[in-house]
Amino acid sequence: MPTLVDAPFVISHGIFVSPRYRSTRLNAKEAFDPDGDRDALCRKMMRIHDARSLARAPSIEREGFKLVEAPVDLDFSNPSHVTSRYFKHCEELVKAATGCLSAKVVQHGFRAGKIIGPARQGLYGVVVHADHSPFIEDFLGVQEGRHFALFNVWRGTNPDREIEMGPLALCDLATVSADDIVYADCLRRSEPRTRVIDCRLVHDAGQAWYYFPRMKPSEALIFKQYDSRRENAASRTVFHTAFQDPTTREDAPMRESSEARVLAILPEEDPDRERRKARFQAEVPNTRLDGTVSTWRQEPAVDWSIT
Repeated sequence: MPTLVDAPFVISHGIFVSPRYRSTRLNAKEAFDPDGDRDALCRKMMRIHDARSLARAPSIEREGFKLVEAPVDLDFSNPSHVTSRYFKHCEELVKAATGCLSAKVVQHGFRAGKIIGPARQGLYGVVVHADHSPFIEDFLGVQEGRHFALFNVWRGTNPDREIEMGPLALCDLATVSADDIVYADCLRRSEPRTRVIDCRLVHDAGQAWYYFPRMKPSEALIFKQYDSRRENAASRTVFHTAFQDPTTREDAPMRESSEARVLAILPEEDPDRERRKARFQAEVPNTRLDGTVSTWRQEPAVDWSIT
């Protein structure tokens, strides 16, 4: 049954994985090409509710995401401003929102609805996805004995514009079933390209989707992308996608946005990390729908800073 949410909504489509791919591993072409292999990906209509209208604002503890007032006076075109002042700003936002012991930006990127730079970054993410799988744990260098989480800090970068085109839809993680997660072999748009294993989603009417209409330049979204404390894979991450808001005016400017990935060290102890990590990674299937076995292995991302 559809999840009942007492809030206004728009109806748009999302690009999900076909149910026949449950419990299998997608290859890179199946995972990325919404107009290619139509057997793997399919468009589904979904209600996307106005999170601003909820009686109780979403939180990181419940839904997995939170909108915060976070004004910042910054020239996003200046790399030194971004890597110093803005990174520190994002780290402080995550500390305040989560109560973590420490936070560090490990990766950052921009979106403008067009290709930016030789790595061909910048396009909106229009396939429903989550950024990480348990194999990210092999590359983070987290101190022994502590749980950790990865968060995205997402916001517009134009100080004179609200976000109209291509807003972000987020799924309440409590409404996702682990059985609907499909793991995917992917190539990250970095220079050089690096192999990763991330997540796609099978559509279900019980999933509850939200967005924050016309996000202001002073606002930022913080949402969970991996949480080592959660045994249930669906509780570790917030699935998300850019979508076409049918109420957007025809002459709306393209969205310019920034996303910073922040590693948070949590107060909770993780005394047997290697066994827990092995258990999480063993949940990820390596057999494809056609019966072949994936030999894809996650690689360290060259644009990450984890020291």
